[in-house]
Amino acid sequence: MSAPKSLRSPVPLPHPDGPLSPYRVLDFSDVKGQLCGRLLAELGADVIKVEPRGGDPTRERGPFYRDQPGEERSLVWWALNAGKRSITLELRLEEGRELARCLAEKADIVIQTFRPGEAKALGLEYATLAKRNPGIVVVSITNFGLTGPYRHKEATDIVGSAMGGHMMLNGDPERGPVRTTAPQAYTQANVQACVGALIALYARWNNGGRGQLVDVSMQEAMANTMDNAQQTWDIRRVNPRGPGLRRNRDGLPGPRYLYEAADGWVACLAYGGLVGPASEAIVAWLAEYGEAGELTSPAWRHRLQGLQPLSPEEGAYLEERLAAFCRRFPKDWLVAEAQQRGAGWAPVYSPREIVECEQLRAREYWVRVHHEDLGETFVYPGAPFRLSRTPWRQRGRAPHVGEHNAEVYGELLGIDSATLRRLRLRMVI
Repeated sequence: MSAPKSLRSPVPLPHPDGPLSPYRVLDFSDVKGQLCGRLLAELGADVIKVEPRGGDPTRERGPFYRDQPGEERSLVWWALNAGKRSITLELRLEEGRELARCLAEKADIVIQTFRPGEAKALGLEYATLAKRNPGIVVVSITNFGLTGPYRHKEATDIVGSAMGGHMMLNGDPERGPVRTTAPQAYTQANVQACVGALIALYARWNNGGRGQLVDVSMQEAMANTMDNAQQTWDIRRVNPRGPGLRRNRDGLPGPRYLYEAADGWVACLAYGGLVGPASEAIVAWLAEYGEAGELTSPAWRHRLQGLQPLSPEEGAYLEERLAAFCRRFPKDWLVAEAQQRGAGWAPVYSPREIVECEQLRAREYWVRVHHEDLGETFVYPGAPFRLSRTPWRQRGRAPHVGEHNAEVYGELLGIDSATLRRLRLRMVI
């Protein structure tokens, strides 16, 4: 049951001490650009999501709360748009486009995911908006950027992952590249867009108060996540590939580092600590449970403590012994025992285990957000960083379709209720 309106918390929750509290953002983006606005909102900005009259298509993306589709039940919408205000506006009508330009005059940042050339056709590209608001920062998030031969190509997250190179670094050599399950191409583009927006906002003070265009390419954002993979090709002419269960060492598959435990998986670097000066402790541990095999022999002890590379046969034997040992025990026990013996092991966490992680709980990372319309409270991710003077804050649930129409149009443009009603009848809002 929904709470009485008089008892509801405001949406979004106020955040006056946020570092971006003086700034306003207009968010015209589709699913590939909405995270940027949420990040800015959590830093205190007033982020206004501009939706079509029938609601943003992202609201139709599953999964849904209790597997029941509905415009206010999409978990994707919740994740990308929490902490924003929502207005509806029909950009297919010139009257709607003019209202958008008027709103942009009152904004500091505009986020858009229009295709190259589309913003100009709508009269919402940087050059037009800057004539009316010289300080505006326009953040354009596209598949391949606003220029170049690929600028008009269609793409989704999986395309960004493939053509940004990230996909080649995942998967098993026998089965080919795979995409990370979470939409990393969209996420990386949004994080870079947020950084670009903040830099442009800061630069206004050194640029006579003038804003600028921030051109974000999803492909380039993903190419930026590749660490030294491109340099490995450029210098060594080695193409790093998805190593599967193994480490990627100098661009080539190295020792296995993922092992199956009795209840999941563990990550064990450097043969789980079986190689190197401290290997004696790990060999003794395996021996306690009858899994050391020949590793307790003087020849093997000498071999493990040396610095010479192992032969493929020797490496395979170590992996065989470690795999047999790990399968017998729970991963948390394995990790705790390994770390006591000086080995760098870690559990591989599932989403459920991340939510239940005692470290994150002790840090109060998770935030509970009440959805008064559903009568339920849900766990949301918290701050990815801590600011001591101008804190991050979760701003509450995502807005309903057009929830803030009267508030925003009245506050920013001075439009009264009678005019709003006429705009509604003309299908402008």
